[in-house]
Amino acid sequence: MYRRPDWETRLAAYLEPLRLRPFAWGSHDCCTFASGAVEAMTGVDPMPEFRDRYSTARGSVRALRRIGAGDLATTLDAKFGAVSPALAHRGDIVMSGGLLGICLGGFIAAVGAEGDREGLIRIDCNRWVDPRAWHVQFGF
Repeated sequence: MYRRPDWETRLAAYLEPLRLRPFAWGSHDCCTFASGAVEAMTGVDPMPEFRDRYSTARGSVRALRRIGAGDLATTLDAKFGAVSPALAHRGDIVMSGGLLGICLGGFIAAVGAEGDREGLIRIDCNRWVDPRAWHVQFGF
């Protein structure tokens, strides 16, 4: 699974319609958002086994235990190469405080809420909590 030559255009096209889409377990949560971004960049959905398999927080935990590697970080470790969060590139997956997002430079875009607005939120790198990161490979 490698980024396509036009991955940046594909990523921008993926993000735009999601700006105001509310959080929904199993269809638009941090896991499905991040895997959708990877699919947009590479053409390969890295986590299809999770889509529409749960509809609650408890269901997501059960799905990670049943069809994942136990928890979200370990599941991502099995699918991607881990990288230091300080070395995360634009388009890489970053976890902050248990929330997955996509690195867009000095911040991540993630599904969440700010005040009464739901949709994509910005989390600046100086606010990342216990960050982890995974690299989405570039093609040759």
